[in-house]
Amino acid sequence: MALIDVLLPPSCAGCGRYGSPLCDACRASFRSASPAADRFWVGDAGVVVGDALILAIAAFRYEGPLRRALQRLKYGGAGRLTKPLAKQALPAFDGLIAVTGKLPLVPVPVHPARLRERGYNQAALLAKQLSALRGQPVRELLVRSRATTKQHRLDRAARRRNLRCAFVLCRAARPPPRVVLVDDILTTSATLEACAATLRAAGCEEVYGFALAREV
Repeated sequence: MALIDVLLPPSCAGCGRYGSPLCDACRASFRSASPAADRFWVGDAGVVVGDALILAIAAFRYEGPLRRALQRLKYGGAGRLTKPLAKQALPAFDGLIAVTGKLPLVPVPVHPARLRERGYNQAALLAKQLSALRGQPVRELLVRSRATTKQHRLDRAARRRNLRCAFVLCRAARPPPRVVLVDDILTTSATLEACAATLRAAGCEEVYGFALAREV
């Protein structure tokens, strides 16, 4: 344990209690984005199929303590949350691996201005944690070439327009034939679809996706 955690114990990003960055009670409260009781009765919120994107899976519903934790991760400088969040999401991630095999992980990029503001790309941190847990390489193949309006303010059609031509391939990058995109939150899948289209145009044959949470 780091000395700073002894002198100033971290507070849980989900509930605020002191002791750990994400307490056991909050982690236990995370609800699957694909609850077994809903299967075959309603659309599976945890699974997305796209045009360029073959298949994407989200681990949890974007609600309650998880929602607060992801807001801290994204806007509160709490990058270390990616470690407990990645561990909690492993069952869903392993479900994707069972379909795809162990493919390179490609984090969804943030614009350089947002990267300077936050100090990190939360999707890249998450991809690195999943890589450490499952031994899949991380390939940062994409660049966000222009700033975009925050997606949560837009409807589905506006999200697609907002992301048009927003992602480009890194200079001299050669994408492998099959990859998994990694992001923190999945809503309409417009971001993953835009990234997948860029990768497919560059020669990638199969693009899958994984996210910690699905906003439904």
